[in-house]
Amino acid sequence: MTPAFPLLPPQVEHIISFLPVRDVVSLGQTCHYFHEVCDSEGVWRRICHRLSPRLREQGSGVQPWKRAAILNYTKGLYFQAFGGRRRCLSKSVAPVLAHGYRRFLPTKDHVFILDYTGTIFFLKSALVSSTLGQKRACCYVVLCHGAKDFASDPRGDTVYRKYLYVLATREQPGVVDTAHSQSCDCVEVYLQSSGQRVFKITFHHAMSFKQMVLVGLETQRTLLLLTEEGKIYSLVVNEAQLDQPHSYTGQLTLRKVSHDLPHLRVACMASNQGSTLYITDQGGVYFEVHTPGVYRDLFGTLEAFDPTYQQMPLPVSLPAKVLFCALGYNHLGLVDEFGRIFMQGSNRYGQLGTGDKMDRGEPTQVPLYASSLCPTRECLYMLSGHDIEHHPAYRDLPASRVVGTPKPSLGAEAAQDPEGVAAQACEPYLGQIHSCPTLQECMETTKVIVGWMPLMATQEDFFWEALDMLQRAFGGVGQGPPTPDS
Repeated sequence: MTPAFPLLPPQVEHIISFLPVRDVVSLGQTCHYFHEVCDSEGVWRRICHRLSPRLREQGSGVQPWKRAAILNYTKGLYFQAFGGRRRCLSKSVAPVLAHGYRRFLPTKDHVFILDYTGTIFFLKSALVSSTLGQKRACCYVVLCHGAKDFASDPRGDTVYRKYLYVLATREQPGVVDTAHSQSCDCVEVYLQSSGQRVFKITFHHAMSFKQMVLVGLETQRTLLLLTEEGKIYSLVVNEAQLDQPHSYTGQLTLRKVSHDLPHLRVACMASNQGSTLYITDQGGVYFEVHTPGVYRDLFGTLEAFDPTYQQMPLPVSLPAKVLFCALGYNHLGLVDEFGRIFMQGSNRYGQLGTGDKMDRGEPTQVPLYASSLCPTRECLYMLSGHDIEHHPAYRDLPASRVVGTPKPSLGAEAAQDPEGVAAQACEPYLGQIHSCPTLQECMETTKVIVGWMPLMATQEDFFWEALDMLQRAFGGVGQGPPTPDS
């Protein structure tokens, strides 16, 4: 299909660049001609200059101007306060200089945002109380450049987040050969109240890190640093001494997960004040618990807990590859390659999202979809943004796990989906129950089938007891668990 009007591509690009981003994307889906025009870098360069007039140059990439325009079009930070009667959603001030939003971190009084160029923005007074509820942030400043990651106290209560730790890259001062100056990674510590830098740790230029998390309390704060090679190093800092003007020497040591399991390549990690979660590049999950109470809440037992060997990571088994993770005080969340969410740990307040308050000692799937959220004691923060260079990380579930799809043959399914084979094996059992003429016979047949199935002893006892209760409720007499001869 060709357009009916004789417009040259530069003229069309100029006209299309004045359309909103949503309309440009919709117009590009109408025909092949408009798809080529709307996908050109000339259109997106003009749109990017309109959205961010101060952004003049872009880095390498397949479509750098389109990526920059969409990053700045979709960036946003929203919050909803928990207290009061009003449940309105407020939007924070968007820094004009920010090149998209990559990460954010709320502290006691303010919010810090990291963009895609490594700049951290300091949003002052993000939540200001008023008679009408919560107001949005009133102003912002640039805290620093060249940042890779940042972190603060891992507890959910922002009152403990006094300092902001920033992992950044800085040029090493005092280098004689300026043509080949070496850049070193460092950790800079800022006061969250004023943005003043109070401490700095510089590493050797051979050490390159990509992520940082904090573990422990103020007097024994442990920094966990993840290298580009997937190794984890730790460094202990006493926050009570950070505001004192003196030199500080720390020892960078290899963490036990990298020392005892050198074959593992860690891709990302999450932490709280008493435990750490590691995800490898192959999707494996390893958990490091430091206190017996948290271990009991997470696994339901203290059988394998060793107080003298607390840093030894424990593997968490899941049927699929894990991509993302989140860690609370005594519960955790995992997202696998199919986009499914698994929760584990204490559910005393219903924080697992399972619809009940029963604790889970193993990963349990919940019917939710997660985005970039950050809850604190005061409110719920929501970060929006889209990067076209980040391809969808999820893949489709096997056909046997999707409702409404035809089931393949048993031989082909056995090699691809063992759980689908197990589901097909249960179909004859359902046919036997369906053919029973009375409710009493249905109950008895179900108890016999439960005895045949490869269930745990506690699960069998639960099903038998539940069936006996149903029989007594309908006037039947419970017979107890069936014997092997029956």
